[in-house]
Amino acid sequence: MKKFTIDSLIVHGICPGCKELTPLVSIIDNIYKCTNCGNELEQYVNGVIKYLPMNNKKTRKIILSKDK
Repeated sequence: MKKFTIDSLIVHGICPGCKELTPLVSIIDNIYKCTNCGNELEQYVNGVIKYLPMNNKKTRKIILSKDK
């Protein structure tokens, strides 16, 4: 039997979808899900931490395939 572990991180940030300060749960590295509206967000760090919406399904597939 193969072990299955889930590592998640909960951070607080402003979701661009609902414009609220809300807990964001990490799905995989740099990908978070808003607990308020359900938007999937990509963490962008450039001196400031920002969360950008992931609207492009092609980008989402690339990021998820890196995890496998």
